[in-house]
Amino acid sequence: MKKFLVVTLLILLFSNLCRFNLPWWTITPIAALVTLLLPLGNGFVAFLSGLLAGLLSWGLNAFLINTANGGVFAGKMGQLFQGLSSSELVYVTALLGGLLAAFGALTGQWARALTTKEAQGKYYYRKRRRYGR
Repeated sequence: MKKFLVVTLLILLFSNLCRFNLPWWTITPIAALVTLLLPLGNGFVAFLSGLLAGLLSWGLNAFLINTANGGVFAGKMGQLFQGLSSSELVYVTALLGGLLAAFGALTGQWARALTTKEAQGKYYYRKRRRYGR
């Protein structure tokens, strides 16, 4: 649970720091790198961590921008998307950011699983050291 929160907060922090100077898709490699360096238990936990971080990051940023202009811009953009309200557009934006971060985190977790070798029992390291492999 502690590692889940740390990974989620790191993805949230780095994505918010990089959103001013880098493209919108930067949250995906950030989530992949964080979960590659700090692996979680399995892919489902990594997916949830990225989903939560992306939802919070993009959702809060979209909400702040929407409230700063009174919802006028999001309302006009929502009309282009078959009459969505400004709040529905904020929800869609948060979901998109969550899915981007979730798939990035899942990619990082799977890359970690491909590049590391798990111990095959409690005598794995002793055998390996004895035979020089």
